[in-house]
Amino acid sequence: MGSNVRAGSSPALGTQIKTSVLMRVLACFFILFSFSFSQECLYDYIVKEKCLNDIHYLESYQSSYETFINRGANNFSETYFIPVVFHIVWNQESQNLPDYVIDSQIDVLNEDYRRLNENAIETRDEFLEFAGDANIEFFLANVDPEGNPTNGIVRTYTDREEFLMFEDILSNEITLDEVKFSISGGSDAWDTNKYLNIWVCNIGALDILGLDLGQVYGYAYPPINIDEALSTIEDTTVPDWPVDMLSDDQNVQGVVLHYTAVGRNNPSADEDGMSENNLGRAAVHEVGHYLGLRHIWGDAIAFFGDDGCSVDDGIWDTPNASDQAGYVCDFNKNTCAGDNFGSLDDLPDMVENYMDYSPGACQNLFTNGQINIMRTVLEISRTGLINSEPNLKIDNNISLNSSVLLNRIDIMGRPFLANKGIFIEVYNNGQVKKKINIK
Repeated sequence: MGSNVRAGSSPALGTQIKTSVLMRVLACFFILFSFSFSQECLYDYIVKEKCLNDIHYLESYQSSYETFINRGANNFSETYFIPVVFHIVWNQESQNLPDYVIDSQIDVLNEDYRRLNENAIETRDEFLEFAGDANIEFFLANVDPEGNPTNGIVRTYTDREEFLMFEDILSNEITLDEVKFSISGGSDAWDTNKYLNIWVCNIGALDILGLDLGQVYGYAYPPINIDEALSTIEDTTVPDWPVDMLSDDQNVQGVVLHYTAVGRNNPSADEDGMSENNLGRAAVHEVGHYLGLRHIWGDAIAFFGDDGCSVDDGIWDTPNASDQAGYVCDFNKNTCAGDNFGSLDDLPDMVENYMDYSPGACQNLFTNGQINIMRTVLEISRTGLINSEPNLKIDNNISLNSSVLLNRIDIMGRPFLANKGIFIEVYNNGQVKKKINIK
């Protein structure tokens, strides 16, 4: 899946690598463009880049992934509640999505992560034994990092018409991260250790050397503090997770979504010409990456010579697939033989899995193996996100300490200058306190 050549050894070698990167990116996106895009994300692009440029990356990545699988989550019966903040970064009014669209997206996440989705009844019989309830729920944050009440939605006007996946095709830098910083026309993250940050913006269409390759609908970063988390596992040795996999900047942790792919009641949904992508499941897919899941087909690309049937996502109860679903809900698709761990001798491709590239209406399940990964990642790598109830408590001490007394007035609104009596204190954070001084 990757090259054994390191970048930067010599000018000539660097040129060879850049050429290889260019050809791979062009070939990859040429193939992907042959499909109608629904949930195309940058995860596979990023993984391919790291495998190409780091001889140790693939081995370390797979070893760490196996540790998650073997460890197992502690308790599937406990509901984990995750606070979410949406950053709506808009240039046109159609991008400034109404609150009800964000509410709808939260509903979709909760239904799909609790297996309460209406189309759960459409899961094929051969996969029912593997489909599970992740027991993870999401709620709009009701308290901001300063301890003040909030609706969990931050709206930021930007003078940027779009945010591009990358400015330089020969670079590994994901310039879409600029949406996460106010200095570059975006919105600054809330504490990424305590909030799931979701940025919504106009992601520019892929354009390489003047060739329009279609639309990216989102991307997400897996955890970066895996090495610290793995130190808590009682094994003689633990894998060395490559913390340079994506970014060591906590401020970029989270999910980015194209504004047309948010919610299932989005008035701007059809602006991308993709009516099949209107059910809010791009977020379900990307949050899966954020919680440690790989694509169900293991990110193999046949065009590059990958044998998809031997490249696995590392999860025992997802059948092998030679490639992605190609945005076709084909229940007859069976691209790999020998998946006989279920009730059938040879299971078909699980195109209804949220981690495939399938139409939103086709997707309806996470497997128990995938759920094990997501809950384990929460327990050892994103522990600050876990809450025992769907609300954050306002810290009165934070609010009081951060407030400044603006004025002290009597009940008639005049300045209160006496030593005794009834008066009202007005603070800069909106607090108003009525007091009586009897001394």
